[in-house]
Amino acid sequence: MKYRLHNRLGSGGFVIQAALAAAKIDFDYEPIVSVPNAPLGAKVEGLNPWGQVPILELEDGTRLTEVAAILAHLSFVEPSLRQGPELWIDNHPMFLRWSVFLSVNVYEGILRRSYTDRYFSEVSDESDRASIEASIRKAAWERIHAAFQCIETETSGHMFLLGDRMSPGDIYLAMLYAWYNQKPDLPKCTWITTQVATHPEIGPIWEQNFHDRLDFKWHELRVQGLK
Repeated sequence: MKYRLHNRLGSGGFVIQAALAAAKIDFDYEPIVSVPNAPLGAKVEGLNPWGQVPILELEDGTRLTEVAAILAHLSFVEPSLRQGPELWIDNHPMFLRWSVFLSVNVYEGILRRSYTDRYFSEVSDESDRASIEASIRKAAWERIHAAFQCIETETSGHMFLLGDRMSPGDIYLAMLYAWYNQKPDLPKCTWITTQVATHPEIGPIWEQNFHDRLDFKWHELRVQGLK
């Protein structure tokens, strides 16, 4: 089965692109060229009415959106995404749990922080607007941090999100954590992000997507053991 991935560089579609590449699954990449963070609007008209990427077209023409949903589907139909040699899903129920957890609690929080105006109605007083935006951003950042702390605690018995081998969920976590920026009290998330960004198959895709979009150059780090 050959897939077609529609995506904009630097967006959440990196996760799908990297997972397909690491699992050596054949796919076509259809870049959507636009200014970072600008609404896609007509550029994805007819592909996704919600106006967002990634969009994965299946062989039968079905179009999937939402990173967690795409990962879940691929995990059911693509053996190389479940059991190596590069990616393993050691515990499928937990893979589904953490994929949805990252979408709901981390990805959504980053959107609240980055696109604050989407999350409140218009106000007449600009001072009120500034106060509301600041409050939303602060609450979103605190919630994101709490979510990563939950992951650190809940997965303390192994190296990666699901076990001692990298899964597609780790790619998702790494992208979101890199957007958030590393914190000293989140050593596991920092280590996983380093492993993903410097992975032989994923590293070039990371560089293509994030070298000019993230201040911290994860893909240039030297791989170290988990401390």
